Amino acid sequence: MQSTVQPALLLIRVTFGLFLLAWGANKLVDTQGTSGIFAKFYGIEQLATSGSLIAGGLQILLSLAIIAGAYKTISYGIGVVIHGISTIATAGHILMPLAEGSNLLFMAGLPIMGAILGLFIARKHDTFLSFDALRAKRG
Repeated sequence: MQSTVQPALLLIRVTFGLFLLAWGANKLVDTQGTSGIFAKFYGIEQLATSGSLIAGGLQILLSLAIIAGAYKTISYGIGVVIHGISTIATAGHILMPLAEGSNLLFMAGLPIMGAILGLFIARKHDTFLSFDALRAKRG
């Protein structure tokens, strides 16, 4: 693989992991806000504080696995699914970004979706500073 591709995949991996880490931490810190987001975008009314804390903890674990390049098929795949669901849930804002009551910031989800789909597709080439690559060398 071309020498510039691996650092590029590392950048996508780390920045996507940090993106998920921030949202996971937010679920721990702002459980009420998380409950509101789940109600508005996912139709899950009255998410319990424990539900927010569990979701946040799991998302932080996932983000750390992604940053480390660990179990890439599983961790990247779950990351794609989570962000895909989020993108679909905000489709109205994405399709009509300038409509009244919409928020242009939801459009940022599209390039993130493209980047992580590309990362998932190229996961076998994502070996630079990757846990999976280190594990393969040792085993």
